[in-house]
Amino acid sequence: MKRSLLVFAVFFAMCQIVLAQGKKAVTGTVKDAKGDVLIGVSVQEKGTTNGAVTDVKGHFSLSVAPNATLILTYVGYAKQEVAVGDRSTLSIILQEDNKNLNEVVVTAMGVKKEARKLGYAVTALNGDDLKKSAPTSIGAALYGKAPGVTISGAPGGATSAVAIQIRGVNSLTNNAQPLVVVDGVPIRNGDANTGDYYADTRIRGNGLLDINPENIESLNILKGAAASALYGSDAAAGVIVITTKTGKKGKGLGIDFSATYGIEKVGILPDIQNVYGPGYDRETNKASFGADDDGWIQLGDINGDGIADKRPIYRSYAQFGPKFDGSDISYWTDGSIRKYNAHPDNWKNFYRTGNQGVYNIAVSNSNENVTYRLSYTRNDYRGVQIGGDQGKNTFNLNTSIKITKRLTADVIASYINEKVHNRPELQNRISGNYGGMFSSADDINDYFATYKNKAGYKYYMYNSPIDPNDRLKYHIRAYDFMDFLWKQLQNSYDETSNRYMTAATLNYDFGKGLRLRGRMGNDYTGYRSEFKEYSTQPTAFDPTGGFTTANEQHSILYGDVMLMYNKSLTKNLGLNVNAGYQARKEEYRYETAATNGGLVQENWFSLANGAIEPSKATSTRKSFVKDAYFATVGFDINNYLFLEATGRYERASTLAPDNNAFFYPSLSAAFELSKAFKLPEFVTYSKLRASWGIVGNPPVMYAANVMYVAGRYTIVNPTTGTNGNFTYYYPDQNQGNLNLENEKKREVEIGWETKFLNNRVGFDVAFYQNVTNNQILKLDNALSAGSVTMLRNVGSMQNTGVELSVNGTPIQTKSFQWNARVNVAYNKNKVKELANGIDQVIVNNVDNGSLNVVAKAGSSYGDIYGYKRMTNENGEYLINNDGYYVLDYSKMQKLGNTQSKYVGGMMNSFNYKNWNLDALVDFRYGGQLISTTNYYGTGAGLFTNSLEFRDAEHGGLAYYKDAAGNKVLVSNGGAPAGAKIYNDGVLLKGVKEDGKTPNDKVVEAAEYYLNSYGWGGYPGSGSNLYEKAIYDNNYIKLREVTLGYTFRTATLQKIRFQNLNLSVFARNPLYIYKSIPNIDPEAAVGTTIQSRNVETGTTASTRTFGVSLRASF
Repeated sequence: MKRSLLVFAVFFAMCQIVLAQGKKAVTGTVKDAKGDVLIGVSVQEKGTTNGAVTDVKGHFSLSVAPNATLILTYVGYAKQEVAVGDRSTLSIILQEDNKNLNEVVVTAMGVKKEARKLGYAVTALNGDDLKKSAPTSIGAALYGKAPGVTISGAPGGATSAVAIQIRGVNSLTNNAQPLVVVDGVPIRNGDANTGDYYADTRIRGNGLLDINPENIESLNILKGAAASALYGSDAAAGVIVITTKTGKKGKGLGIDFSATYGIEKVGILPDIQNVYGPGYDRETNKASFGADDDGWIQLGDINGDGIADKRPIYRSYAQFGPKFDGSDISYWTDGSIRKYNAHPDNWKNFYRTGNQGVYNIAVSNSNENVTYRLSYTRNDYRGVQIGGDQGKNTFNLNTSIKITKRLTADVIASYINEKVHNRPELQNRISGNYGGMFSSADDINDYFATYKNKAGYKYYMYNSPIDPNDRLKYHIRAYDFMDFLWKQLQNSYDETSNRYMTAATLNYDFGKGLRLRGRMGNDYTGYRSEFKEYSTQPTAFDPTGGFTTANEQHSILYGDVMLMYNKSLTKNLGLNVNAGYQARKEEYRYETAATNGGLVQENWFSLANGAIEPSKATSTRKSFVKDAYFATVGFDINNYLFLEATGRYERASTLAPDNNAFFYPSLSAAFELSKAFKLPEFVTYSKLRASWGIVGNPPVMYAANVMYVAGRYTIVNPTTGTNGNFTYYYPDQNQGNLNLENEKKREVEIGWETKFLNNRVGFDVAFYQNVTNNQILKLDNALSAGSVTMLRNVGSMQNTGVELSVNGTPIQTKSFQWNARVNVAYNKNKVKELANGIDQVIVNNVDNGSLNVVAKAGSSYGDIYGYKRMTNENGEYLINNDGYYVLDYSKMQKLGNTQSKYVGGMMNSFNYKNWNLDALVDFRYGGQLISTTNYYGTGAGLFTNSLEFRDAEHGGLAYYKDAAGNKVLVSNGGAPAGAKIYNDGVLLKGVKEDGKTPNDKVVEAAEYYLNSYGWGGYPGSGSNLYEKAIYDNNYIKLREVTLGYTFRTATLQKIRFQNLNLSVFARNPLYIYKSIPNIDPEAAVGTTIQSRNVETGTTASTRTFGVSLRASF
């Protein structure tokens, strides 16, 4: 709070500086050639950030410096400059611009080009598009905004990585994330492989999280191989080119301030049934726990009140016990008597209300030789999961210096300091595991009260070694949940990182179209973590706890030099030639040490405090070097035909010296139909484009190396009795390959762009097909080779797709304007071939191979295989003698695919006078998701869908038990006298194993769930229906909503502001439709392609509601 007050104090102090500056007041009206007023025209004082927007009457009012010049811009109209002179009132007429807007985008190697001259697809977004709803990261801001780009945001908030996939899966095992280039320098990003069940269950982040949305001027996505070929082997997954904000030319100090605060709530909670408490099926309850027919354990009169006491089976993970009826029970914490009622808000109370505050201030200024922008951003984040928080400081400097008339320098520097305490944990040991589930019979507050005992040690399920009375009264099942609380609320996992990113560029203009550019940059991150595990019991009984510390260093040193020549050879022929050299070195160091055997002195976190000496220590060091020569040649023919060829010759140390050089070419063409031909008047602009290119994907560092492991053999001399030691070497079990090559992706793309009605309506459609050959796979090796596996280049994979973007202004009046954009993309993936003799590669598996995610030759990457229910020739299910489905364990069969077929979004912007409303809806269709949370929640009787069959109201059949214990359906004649009737019978539809006789075996509902949703779905594991863990993954989501008000110019003039906007926003407020129950469709975590749409227990997704203030003066 103090930090926030300080930022606001600085903000208002700056206001006083501005108030002291005297300026001239200018008012005016802006109209078109027909005399109609134009609303929303941008009016800016040249060389400054001072500006205004025309109101509903076309009026504007502005305070400007003497002799100022105004720049007026408006969509569909030519930009116009107007000198104010000695006038105080202006009347301005804008002329329509019937030509295509000459939008400039940043392409490969930082070269700026007119969009109309490009022969490949580029999605260009400006900074304002990315920050309206205050996203937690740049990746999260891209949902639905770029056709062909699939975003998968992991729950976990500001510290969790977001997966970005461009035009499908391109590699079976290698990097799946696009290259990120900031101000011309490639930065560290990478995959975050989160999904470990036992070891590291933290939800990890990646490098893109450090890019501050407040500092972004533009973001361009290079999707095809031709667009990104100049980046060679870094570009198989596409390239994201980010340009940060610079200072503006002109006189005067410019100050921008923003403050955003959001409240974070849990988005999706599981639909828990609150009808039944803990317990198994009747026979298990009786045989294993001594319970009665209704699931009660009778205790006798334990409190001396003369009334017999009872309790349910707290030890049960399943929820098939007694109905909640408000009766008195002995409770599990201390045996006290409580009412047997459900606690429907347990899952809600498991989480907390989170919040995020982002405060940014930027100062910019310039003179004729220097421009600069200096900014500071403070980000405080507290997510919905208990125990964790994050604080981040970001400083950014962007400076441009005119050294001489021909020589300029640009210097950009960023420093990011981040501290994370107890980053979010996966909940796979809670919702994806029977050992962590808690019942509605439990009050979750009691878990918070008992995970730590009175002495401050970890809870005791049984007798305490300190105090026999300091234990839980009854054994509970949710021990993994208690461990989760101890880990998040008692243990401490602190991470501190310091990241420095710089880029220094020199530009020399020789004149006559010849220029030279040289650039140096770096991206360095120093990371330190400390894991403090508190002692769980007194050291006298046994040392526990521990201390682990780790240091990491990631470093990228980058440089390039490029000579650029642009010349008009004739009136109708232009030439553009670029040639250069690029080099990059990356280094990684990791050192860690930990105590061993617990802590001698309780909770003294020092490496010297380990019970067993010495402490464990490990270290890792990696590095690689990559360099390349590159060139481009482009022709401008008649200003409507644009041809370009590029080439990159690259060498990389990740491959053997004799096999580490590759060539990556591209060709592209753009043909502007609207300039070449006289088209109908309603066609404003039209262009055809086509391109072809090759990019690559290298193996990870050292993977290609052929490694040998040292061993020692001791021989005893029988004569002297002395030992002789001999060193020998044997191949590593996982062998590299000196003949290994980069994966190579070849891509063809054609496209058509058209705009109508003076840019009122437009569309852009692209068709592409890419094939990635030389897939790098780890294959079994011959035993004679001395290793188990070897990396090989085998197989290929293809993606074929269509991308469509339609934009327009459906309504435009004097006071209202509606702009809309729709993006839709379709992608079809095919694994064309694998190695000889290999039909498929398993890329992920669930529950020890109960379900496999595979890449199968002839099919699509991400096919889900499992064991299906067996049927007869008529398609009727076979039922075994116990009344359960018979599974066909003879072969695994296809049950779905994890890849979505269609993705897209729709953006709408409504402007009425000074109000604006922006809304973004995105969608996904086709493909499936594996959810063990749903599988286990159903099997445990935890979710409401498991109420089916439990009573007559939910479809349960009436039955009684005969003398032999068989369950017999109640017929019209009723049950025999004295027989107890149950109403939870299940008679599965199907036939007996003979394939003909209708099934007549009745089972209890609890038996059905417990025997059909158990752990393990492989031969010999019974009738577990893992196909029930697969769900269609379709959704339509309202992703962002922002309602803002921009204060009128007249109002701002009084307080000397240039711009002032106040808005409220909602991020991820609701799903309009989703096909999967109980979890968020985006619940699967990790950025690796292998982890996509495989949900094995994650943390909750969130909704955010907030307010934002933005001001310029």
